[in-house]
Amino acid sequence: MDQAAARPLRRDAEENLERVLAAAAAVFAEHGMATSIEVVAQRAGVGLGTVYRRFPNKRALLDELARRLLADAVDVAERHLGDPDGTGLENYFWEIGELLAGHSGLVARMWTVPGASPLVARSRAAQGELLAAAQRRGRARPELTAEDVAVTAWSLQGVLDVTRGVAVEAWRRHLEVLLAGLAPHGPALRHPALTPAGMDAVISAAPAGPPDATPGRRTDTKKGIRP
Repeated sequence: MDQAAARPLRRDAEENLERVLAAAAAVFAEHGMATSIEVVAQRAGVGLGTVYRRFPNKRALLDELARRLLADAVDVAERHLGDPDGTGLENYFWEIGELLAGHSGLVARMWTVPGASPLVARSRAAQGELLAAAQRRGRARPELTAEDVAVTAWSLQGVLDVTRGVAVEAWRRHLEVLLAGLAPHGPALRHPALTPAGMDAVISAAPAGPPDATPGRRTDTKKGIRP
């Protein structure tokens, strides 16, 4: 096959991939992680073989979705580094909340998928810069650390997981409470923040997330919260 004939095939394959990923994100958000790949293929309008040619099992599909979600989360953080007057931290939390709310079933695995380490490092660096900018402009407590920013984001995930499908807007009220606590007023915080080494230990030790069983395939029954 010459190069001219090969190009449309590559383009079609890429279009099919994007269709499958979009369908998978929608299906898992609507019906949960235990939904079968067959349902994803039907939503995408492709054959089951098309999905399995790119993803040998559902875990591989979920990992790719999680990697893309992590990359999007990093983009959100870095995009708000240029916000004026130290508002980037608050703007980041609102936008990251919207992002996670649309992918709550994937959040628990996105920090430990293969190849996540460089993106995790960028996320933590951006969170630290956002906090520093907010502190310089008097919009955040001076004793806060970058690890506090990550833990605050974790708590959003917890609320989203608990309220999914029942009280889908509850995370907004929770974030308002969190932002009030981050503001530079009130008594000093009495308990120590996680250290960077402690954060590394949490990310390494936490399990991969909720079950993603497909009939006839291995089931991971671990559950956990990720930064």
